[in-house]
Formats: sequence, structure tokens, C-alpha cells
Amino acid sequence: MLRDAKLILLLAIGTLTVMAGAVIAPNLPNLVADFQLDPEIAGILVGTHLITVALSVPFFGVLVDRFGALTVLIPSLIAYTLFGVCGAIIPGFHSLLILRSLLGISTGGLTASSMGLLGKFYHGEARQQVLAYASGALAIANICYPLLAGLLGSIGWRWAFGLYGLAIPFALISPRLLGQAHNPEPAGLETDPPPPIAKPVPLVALVTDPQIFPILLAMLVTCGTIYVTFIYVPIYMRDVLQATTASIGAVLATTAIGSGLIAAFGVRRLARTFGGLTTIVMAYGLMAAMLVAFSCVTHLALMFAVAIVFGLAFGTIMPSLYGHLSERTPTEFQATILSMGTGLGFLGQFLSPIVLAPIVARYGVVSAFTTAALFALGTGSLTAWQLSQPVASSEVKR
Repeated sequence: MLRDAKLILLLAIGTLTVMAGAVIAPNLPNLVADFQLDPEIAGILVGTHLITVALSVPFFGVLVDRFGALTVLIPSLIAYTLFGVCGAIIPGFHSLLILRSLLGISTGGLTASSMGLLGKFYHGEARQQVLAYASGALAIANICYPLLAGLLGSIGWRWAFGLYGLAIPFALISPRLLGQAHNPEPAGLETDPPPPIAKPVPLVALVTDPQIFPILLAMLVTCGTIYVTFIYVPIYMRDVLQATTASIGAVLATTAIGSGLIAAFGVRRLARTFGGLTTIVMAYGLMAAMLVAFSCVTHLALMFAVAIVFGLAFGTIMPSLYGHLSERTPTEFQATILSMGTGLGFLGQFLSPIVLAPIVARYGVVSAFTTAALFALGTGSLTAWQLSQPVASSEVKR
């Protein structure tokens, strides 16, 4: 399946969502120095695109379902490059903030269109595996793009913005490669036939359907819970373990490695061995346990062990949620609903520090991990209960 050129291209396009934030994060200290900004204000730049992605993805999902994925994908890739690369020549903070917001909107367009193409090209078990590959590709991107941005940033932070130009080759290749007819029978992997077209239903009815809404909510809370590690693990390691910046980066990369490995190669096997419901319950339980463990570790070597196990849990949960969401969504709404799940994930990341800030301010950094663990257990329990309900009961699916 990984020899499929269409799949490789779609996975590569999907990783651009990671690049949106990965380019600026490693270079933020130098940017702060050049623009003479307060660190708290400058930190807004890293997360600005998250909220505009979250708000724009559902809108682009509707456009994809109505006008076709390529109609949205090509302009989004061009806009992504334009708004990204122009950051290298921007004169001040407020102008860069506007560009980051526009970059998030274009990221929402390429996210929705790539999701729509995955839904169009792959069905049944093949789609489950493709979604797992997508999670693995994002995990790898979380390692590679910050490293590349850091290397270019060592010359000057403006050079790092040149990485956004990688979207142009994708824009040139996509019409020819993704516009071709697709054979949905990759060798060695059985697929189900494309499901029949459902009768049109209002989008609001679809989103609020009891078979779909709880999964979308789980995506929002889960991504917000996961984002705790990227915010508070570095603080904990610095204050308690006296870890260096390199050690902190290595631990976060270890989390991404664990997530990528299990997402690409283990989720389908776990689901076949234990069943999809049991797999997702175990993964949420493991995530909660590792969140608590993060706040208890006193040796750097153990932190790496906790990080990789946490990554394995994360890499199991998200592809499973996407798979269940896809199964419950009518074919003509695949791009809208799947991209909405992605958008809610970005929204969860954006809201995570806002929700946890007052708790951390009062009870300390350790409280962030404990609170996130409780969210993980609650989300896992509610999601497991919802997934145990028969799919046929949904009004939308009829």
C-alpha cells in the first residue's frame, strides 16, 4: 500500500499541517529578540493558526463535498506557500500575526481536501489502514520539520520560512496524479465496496447525530489532553530534572516516534486481536496512566520510557477515532465530517492551555497532568459506551 503514489502524495500534503507551527516554534526566541517582544505576547504566534484552522476546516469540508477536493486543494496549497513564505519579509509583529491567521485558513483548506481525497480513494479496511498511516506521517513530521526549521534558523530565523515553499511541488503534481481514476484494491489488503449514497440530510442533523457527535467531542478533548505534554512536560523537565533543551526535545521526539510506529503498523493488528472497542479502552487507560507517570518521574531515562508508551497510546486512539467516525458518516459527507474532526482537534490544542492555566496557577504544574489524566479516563469511558451502541440506530445513516 505504501507504494501507492497517490497515498504518498496525500500523506505528504497532510504533513503540511504540522509544518504550519513547526517552522516558527524553534525560531521564536530569535524572533522575540528581533521584534523586541514580550515572550508571553510572542507565544501567541505559535498558536494563532490553530484557531483559524479549527474555524475554517468545516467550511472547506463543505466546499470539498460540493465542488470536489482538487478545486479546494490547489488554491489552498498556493495560498499556504504565499502566506507562509511572506513571513520571511514581514516587517513587524502585527503583520506576521495576520499572516499566521491566513496561513491557518489555507491549512484548513488543504486539510479538508486531503481528507476528502482519502475518503474518495479508500474504503473499508483500506481506509482504516490509510488513516493509521496518516497519523504515523504526522508523528514523523513532528520530528523532521522542527529539526529542519532549526537548522535553517541557525542561519537566520527568516530563512526557516522558506520551508513553506514545499507546498508548490505538491500543487504542481496533484492535478495529474490525484485527478486519475483510482484502483481501490491495493495488493494484499481487502477492501469493502464503496458504501451507497445516502439521502441528503442537513449538516447540523449530521453533526449532532448520536453516532457522530460523541466521536467529534472525543477528538476535541483527546487532542487537548495530548497537547498537555507539549506544554507542561518541558516545564516539568526543566524545573524538576534540570534537563537541557536538547533532552526536552529528545523526549518530545520519542513521543512522536512511539505514536508513528503504532499508528502505521500496530493499530489494525491490535483491533483484530482484541477488538476495536477493547483496543480504544486500553489505549485511553494507558494514556491516563502515563500522564500521571510524567509528573512522578525523577530520572531522565524513565522519562523516555514514559514518553514512548504515551506515544503508543496516542497513536492508537486517534486512528481508531477517525476509523469509527468514517464508518458512521455517509459517503457524500466524508470530507466535511472527517475534516471537522481534524478542526476540532486543533481547537482542543488551542483551548488546552486556556482551560488548564488557572488550575496550574493555583496548584502547580503537576496538577496539569492529573487533570489531563482525568479527562482521558472520562473521554475513554464515554467513547467506549458510545461505540458499543449499534450503528443502525442512527437516523442519519438510514
